[in-house]
Formats: sequence, structure tokens, C-alpha cells
Amino acid sequence: MEDSLPTEGKGIRLILGEPVQRDFFYVYHGNIIYSEGGPQTLYIMDHVFWGRILFLNGTLQFTTRDEFIYHEALVHVPVQSRPEGEIKKVLICGGGDFGAARELLKYPDIEEVIIADIDPRVPKVIKEYFPELLPPEEDPRLKLFITDACKLVEELVEKGEVFDLVIIDSTDPDVAPEGNTIELSHGLFSTAFHRLLKRLAPKGLIVQQAATPFTMKNVLEWTYRTFVEVYGREEVYCYRADIPSFGGDNAYILRAPGISPLEPQRKDFPNTKYYDHQVHRASFALPKFWLEVLEKDVS
Repeated sequence: MEDSLPTEGKGIRLILGEPVQRDFFYVYHGNIIYSEGGPQTLYIMDHVFWGRILFLNGTLQFTTRDEFIYHEALVHVPVQSRPEGEIKKVLICGGGDFGAARELLKYPDIEEVIIADIDPRVPKVIKEYFPELLPPEEDPRLKLFITDACKLVEELVEKGEVFDLVIIDSTDPDVAPEGNTIELSHGLFSTAFHRLLKRLAPKGLIVQQAATPFTMKNVLEWTYRTFVEVYGREEVYCYRADIPSFGGDNAYILRAPGISPLEPQRKDFPNTKYYDHQVHRASFALPKFWLEVLEKDVS
């Protein structure tokens, strides 16, 4: 006989497996300190190595140990692709975790940042459990709307609004069989949505995360194909950032009309832990097996 194990912390201690590929899982052992069902299931885990983790529909969204890499790559590459003063109005589709907004608000020349997230629980749990993702102080430039980003974009287009940068910071799209859509973000990857964005930001930058191609090649193919179809191949670029908790390089697809984004256009960049101008340039260097997929997809 043995004494019972001591209580190790708040929540239920369990092992959570995230399916990645056939017979391949990422496995996490930690304390689930928050869980809720609804339109998308939501778990928060305290983990010895990764810190605090947010899962949506059983898929890791970010960890407090390395979220800065994902968010800095998502924001600073497009913003630094334009000179000071050219990006004033920014729309974030999704992004209820505030990480992208936190990075955008480091630029004093950005005048307005709008977050449109469909799930009211995400901003709520971020404020309670992930305060490090919040901007350091209340900023009047930031507005949060709990709404379907697709509907908000339709309304903004009807009003004649124009934005300089649109960031699509969402969960991955559905890759389930036809008719089994689960992910709330699915419509944000459609050609219909991007045609609206082209009207909302006719001369603006548009960036969308496109998953980890080594295990989710179809998401990269789909996203790139959509961008090329809507914006034209000459305006579409792909870049990458290695996100350790994602298991490898994450892809970002960028629409950048006019000036090439391959070279930073600003002299300075704000306080960062990952991004600098050397990283900016290197982000556009893609491995051959990525290029083969992209070139095949639009040939």
C-alpha cells in the first residue's frame, strides 16, 4: 500500500492528445484549469514546460512560452513592409486573444485597430488567464467587436470603409468531409470572403496564417490558391516562422500590392523578442518542397 499522490495544483491533471497525422499525436500532460463546450470547445492547461496553453476544438492555439513568435511574425512582417505613416487602419479577423493587437499597438502611427472575433469567451478567458497577451495599458485606438468577421466586413464595405491592413488570425479551416463544418473560422478562407476584403482594402496588405505545411499541406495549398485567384499571383507572397509548439514552420500568406515586402521599409522596429530586419528577410526564404507545392498549385 502507498499514500495517495499529493495535490499538485488547480484543475484536473490529465493527458491530452492532439491528432496531427495518422497515428501521430502531440501529447500534453498538465492541469486543465478551465474547460467549456459550446460552438467551439475551449480548454486551458497549465504545463510545466509550455506554461499556459489554450486549446480550441482540441487543437493547440498558442502557449505562453512561444506565442510571441507567432504574433510577431504575423504582425511585424506586413507592417514593416510599408513606410511609416502608410498603415493607419487595421482590421483583425479573429484575434480575440489580443496578441496581434498587442503588437500592432506598439506602432504610434497606427490610428485604429479593430478586432472582430465570433466567440465572446475567448477575450474573456484571455483577460483572466493570459494577461501577458493584452496590450500593456488601455488604448483608445483598440476596438473589440464580438461578431462574425464575415458579416462585419460586409457592413464595412457597404459603408465605404477602407483599411490599410487586414490580418486574419484564426483557427485553421475545416478539413473535414463536405457538410461536416466544425471550425467557426471556415468562411475566412473562402474566395467570397477575400473578394470582400479586396474591396475593403483595395490597396492594402492582407495576411492570413496558413497552418504548418509539413503536416497540413492542403491548408497551405487552399489558402495560397485563394489568394492567387482573388489578388493575382504578382501580389501574393508566402513567408514562414518556426513555432516550436506547432511542431515546425508555420506558413503565412501575404497580399502586398505595389512595393515588394521582401525588404523592410521602416528604419526601426518596436521592442520585440523574435522579429528584426534580418528575420524579416529570412522569413521569405522557403524550402524547395514548399515551393514545389506553391508552384504546382498555380501552374
